[in-house]
Amino acid sequence: RYDIDGNPITTNFADYTFISAVELPSIEVVHMETPTFVNPLGAKGIGESGTIGSTPAVQSAVIDALLHLGVRHIDMPTTPERVWSAIASATR
Repeated sequence: RYDIDGNPITTNFADYTFISAVELPSIEVVHMETPTFVNPLGAKGIGESGTIGSTPAVQSAVIDALLHLGVRHIDMPTTPERVWSAIASATR
């Protein structure tokens, strides 16, 4: 919602009301298995979108911690071997 000048009037949680469980529609959950053959478990991600940013954040933190050694890049996933290799081959 906005006032007459176009400014939002619901700019905090006291003015903006969230929907509650009562307003949510009923849903039916259906489980469908579609295994993959690209990993030993045959498992796929199922919506861990809240954790997607953690991997690159840790990757960036590792690289930032090693910048003074000349490390500018490490391939993902960050393994101890890759970190040591990056340190060993870095130009200071």
